[in-house]
Amino acid sequence: MSELQENSQSIRKVRFNSIWLVPLLALIVAGWMVYQNWSSEGPEITLIASNAEGLEAGKTKIKARNVDIGTVTRIHLSPDYNTAIITVRMDKDTDNMLHQDAKFWVVKPRVGKEGISGLGTLLSGAYIDMEPGEKGEIASKFNVLEQAPLSTTEDKGVRLMLDSKGSSKLDVGTVVHFRGYDVGYVEKVGFDTAAGAITYQVFIKAPYDALVNSSVKFWLTPGIALTSSARGVELRVDSLETLLSGGISFGLVHDQKAGKEIEDLTQFHLYASKEDAENQFYNQFIDYVFLFDSDISGLTAGAPLEFRGVRIGTVEQVPFTGLSMVGLTSLKQSAIPVLARIEPQRLNNGDKDLTLQEWKALFKDRIESGFRATLKTRNFLTGAKAINIDFYPNSKNEKPQKVVGIDVFPVTNTGFSSIEKKVTEILDKLAQAPVNESLQSITDAMSNANDTLASMKATSENVDQLINQPEVQKLPDEVLSIMDKLSRILEAYQTNGEIGLPLKDNLKALEKSLNELQPLLRGLRNNPNSLIFDKKMQPDIQPKAAQ
Repeated sequence: MSELQENSQSIRKVRFNSIWLVPLLALIVAGWMVYQNWSSEGPEITLIASNAEGLEAGKTKIKARNVDIGTVTRIHLSPDYNTAIITVRMDKDTDNMLHQDAKFWVVKPRVGKEGISGLGTLLSGAYIDMEPGEKGEIASKFNVLEQAPLSTTEDKGVRLMLDSKGSSKLDVGTVVHFRGYDVGYVEKVGFDTAAGAITYQVFIKAPYDALVNSSVKFWLTPGIALTSSARGVELRVDSLETLLSGGISFGLVHDQKAGKEIEDLTQFHLYASKEDAENQFYNQFIDYVFLFDSDISGLTAGAPLEFRGVRIGTVEQVPFTGLSMVGLTSLKQSAIPVLARIEPQRLNNGDKDLTLQEWKALFKDRIESGFRATLKTRNFLTGAKAINIDFYPNSKNEKPQKVVGIDVFPVTNTGFSSIEKKVTEILDKLAQAPVNESLQSITDAMSNANDTLASMKATSENVDQLINQPEVQKLPDEVLSIMDKLSRILEAYQTNGEIGLPLKDNLKALEKSLNELQPLLRGLRNNPNSLIFDKKMQPDIQPKAAQ
């Protein structure tokens, strides 16, 4: 009984101590902080980048419009070690920004064709910028872009698709021009393996998007271009920006009327030059095969087909691959086939446009009246040639011919090409001439002439001796007179006579001239065209140093 009383008395002595409030308050504050941190955290997302240069876990921020909206919490390699996996903890209420079309890229100092950017990160360090998404479902995994997107979803304008097969690749950011104004740029570059073409997605900014319609043509502007054609050598220099990186231009050609409005991602072809884009306007043509039996060097595809200097068509293939040289054996003479087309749209005046069939009938009638084609050298500096058509009323009539279903346009040789051909034939005959045999024959003839003169001298001396003999002096005066005349004639033909001396001098002069002509004739035989073109200068012989 006494023990129970003692225990009850000890229980009554236990009282509440105020110091116990400290850990209780600390526990409450810690719980509140945990709850506050948990409630303020946003979703966790994963970014995949080719590398994590300049990024640090716990320090690198995620920004949108220069406002912090998240922090990088972890950076590690992918299982295959090919990419960097970046874990990001986003802030609260950022879920609506993470649609599938959201874009992320690293902002750091960059120097490129677009200029210098990211200088502000030199002191603060690199960060990840974000363009919020608007389309698609909420996502948690995104790819980091190699560079900042050139346009955003809020930018107004039109996007187009271009394809190119005959030119080298342009880079993202390449400027699109309209009459020298920067109106857009290349957003994406790809390659269509099925079509074998480079594809570009370009963005034309508003209000310049109103300039794009279904009739415009796109072409490359290389910045600096040196072209040689039948018109001469042409140097084109564009702006400094396009000089370094090239560019794309567009517009209407040949005063075309504006076409219909277009939609986003409309397909256009990107031509290699403005001239190529202009030539595509002529979509009606008449093909002809030209059979040239002269040198066609300098004539290339794209060269003009002219009528008295006015362009009426274009050379397509040199030589024409659709007609082999073997297929020409049935013709009268071997020739090199060239395919060219006459483009009637270059000749139509708008009010009285002829149909294609009417143009064919017109040219057929003109050919029968003397229309002939010739090769003309349009640029003597580069040797560029063009096909010229003109009237030659005196040309012989030829029966219409066709090869592989294409009409043959009759040709003729006139002007410089004809002269060149004749000079070449003369030089070829001169080169084939037996020069050495002819010189030997002349030398033998000169030797025989000398022997003849010597024989005539001996005969003259014998005649003089015969006349001076006493027996001969007794002959009649008539005989003596005849013998005296014979002696004088022989003396004239002697080496120092009135006839023999000039003949001897002439033979010596002829021999000297032939000796001087031998190097020239030998050079013509080895190089027949040296009569027209200068021979190459031989370098001076340098004496060797003394041993």
